[in-house]
Amino acid sequence: MSGKIHYEVFFKKNKKAGWALIEACPDRDSALKLATGLVTKHKDGSARVTKEKYDEDSRSFRAVTVYEAGAEKYGAIEEKSSDAHLPCLTPDDLSKPHARDTIRRVLTGWLERVQAVPMELLHRADLVEDLEASGTDLQHAVQKVAVASARENDANVQTFVKQLNELVQKALGRIYKDARDKRLPSYPKKTPFRDIANDIYGKDKRPYSLRAAMADRLSHERKYADKLEVLLDMSDGLPEDEDARNFALAEVDAYIAEVISFDAGREAMLGQCKDLGETLERLACLFDGDATADALNLAPRASKRLAKKIESRELEACRSVIAAALLKELERPGRLRPTSVRDEVRLARDLAARLVIVADSLLPADALIKAFTARSARLLQTDTVDEYLRNANDPNEEIERLLALEENLVGETNKAKLASYIRGIAGSSRAESHYVRGEGQPLERLAKLTALQTRVLRGTYPKKDKLELAGSFDALGMKIVDESKILNMVESGDRSCLDKATALLRLATGGALPLGHCCSDAQARAIRHLKFAVSQNETLSDEGRAKLKGIQILMKQLDAAKQQAA
Repeated sequence: MSGKIHYEVFFKKNKKAGWALIEACPDRDSALKLATGLVTKHKDGSARVTKEKYDEDSRSFRAVTVYEAGAEKYGAIEEKSSDAHLPCLTPDDLSKPHARDTIRRVLTGWLERVQAVPMELLHRADLVEDLEASGTDLQHAVQKVAVASARENDANVQTFVKQLNELVQKALGRIYKDARDKRLPSYPKKTPFRDIANDIYGKDKRPYSLRAAMADRLSHERKYADKLEVLLDMSDGLPEDEDARNFALAEVDAYIAEVISFDAGREAMLGQCKDLGETLERLACLFDGDATADALNLAPRASKRLAKKIESRELEACRSVIAAALLKELERPGRLRPTSVRDEVRLARDLAARLVIVADSLLPADALIKAFTARSARLLQTDTVDEYLRNANDPNEEIERLLALEENLVGETNKAKLASYIRGIAGSSRAESHYVRGEGQPLERLAKLTALQTRVLRGTYPKKDKLELAGSFDALGMKIVDESKILNMVESGDRSCLDKATALLRLATGGALPLGHCCSDAQARAIRHLKFAVSQNETLSDEGRAKLKGIQILMKQLDAAKQQAA
């Protein structure tokens, strides 16, 4: 395809919406495929594809409509009235962090193929030649930036394409000219980096010169892994003079950050990871600067070297890239531990605890909370929960496992969803059979329900869900009480009324009965026996008064527990 022809896809979501440029495609087929896909996905939408051909005489693009589809008739696409102004005006501007990041994003495929970074491309004539000879990579990159700039500034794509092409040609021309005129510094391969940095800092103090010298040294390495080791060697051999050291360190930091910004460069840093969880563990150790962590034992040597540098806060640009990678990996839909939900829950808890402690401006706590909330939601997918509960012995163990999961979830919505799973089990016929007519003594089964209820009340569920769960366990408890007549047994016998009241209240306050109807029933029976004891003058003796005092203490404890649970 000629670099002077491209196809622009415009889309209108509905009749009231305006036309928007979606993408500039290098060929007709991809443009038509994109347009038809948009119309298929949005039944009320409309699409059009225009062929844009560059006119040498007028130095502008001429548009011809080649495809139209959608729900309404088309009017002319309004011309953009805003002026097109690039943020980068000179070749030097392309070396700024924002511009280099743009170069990385639009040329990722090509840069990873040649295992290079934007800083090298801006200072190596051989890389520029390879890029120009690669075919349409450069033109596609220009079109991507032009489309994005046109959207942001409400201006014509063609104008941005023209400006970008002029800027690129100036930048490439300077690189060729500097290389031809031997203006780019070059040193023997074995020259210590300290000497290179001192020499350049003493002569002109230009970052451009040092970056070019570093690019020349990296030209001897063909893989990101090797370049990473060379750059770390440079970080170990900085000048002793503080100003020269800071001058050199800033450029080394920027270079390493660019290497690990690529997926291939990050893999060179982290090594092969068995799963997403291991990737996150290694990234967390790097961000924290923990070179001695077990998670880095099997990682490449570069990981430990980089962790030591980050621990001393020397490579803040690298730390920023690692923070961004951490958040990106946390938000990925994959499982941390695909083979074990329990291991995944444990790892998620450990990661959250570690990252919350080291959170700062590069890794904000609110961004971490958002990421872990999304990951918590994935843990609550039906198939994951089914796997988590697999091989549980009974409903009680299933509920215990789910209650343990609550401590590792983030987000009120996720806690509410977990509560729905627990309610489903507690309200099932299996649970009723297990607790009401299952193995063990009635008081043992009641104690299990009380323990579950206590964990729920101490949890951080939404209030409505917490009360409903507590009520479910209390309802099961009442069925046990009614079925077993356990409280009737406590009341039977020839003991004194004060002793019977005391026994009933100790069941209610000692963890044997769930709060709610179970405790209220026991309390009502105790009060009835207390009144009878008073009528029988059991409280007049010293022993009776002592028992009465104990009953009053138990009553206060029970009332306090009820208030706390309410």
